[in-house]
Amino acid sequence: MKKLLLWATVCTVATMSVVRAEKLEKIAYPTADDASFIISVPSNWKMEQAEEAGDYFHLTSPTGAVFSFRTIQGDEKTLNAAIEASVKDLNERFNEMDLGDAEDWKPHGLSGFYATGHGKEKEDGTPVRVAVAWCALEDGKIAELWFVADLDDEKGINQASDIANSLEAPEARGESD
Repeated sequence: MKKLLLWATVCTVATMSVVRAEKLEKIAYPTADDASFIISVPSNWKMEQAEEAGDYFHLTSPTGAVFSFRTIQGDEKTLNAAIEASVKDLNERFNEMDLGDAEDWKPHGLSGFYATGHGKEKEDGTPVRVAVAWCALEDGKIAELWFVADLDDEKGINQASDIANSLEAPEARGESD
């Protein structure tokens, strides 16, 4: 019995040493020198930078989940237009889109809201999970975040959620030690 217990302990320790947390990279958006926000992204996600100001920056997981983000002006008119455009885009890209009610969201002391939902790819009927979020930033802008993943891509969905929840304000500019 003692040998069995010892063997189980050795196997558990050996397994624990193989499990490693994924390496994260911090991304400052839009640039490191003039960041509106920072997110932490698994290093194995591919990055596609925005082509010009106002375009989305895209991240793609090894499983195919896509996380996109940008900033918009921080006024109510711009926010409402972005929400309307997002709903329209979701309905154009997916069939049977069902987006839930908005819920409050407070990543790292910032204030925002998000909604999640599901639908089906128009091209092939693949069920997908989607999320959209907006968060007021300290520089007066609003972060707009999206993700889309196959409904059965639990890892991609969880990682995209972790990326969204990593959203934080950059350290105060101009502070000295």
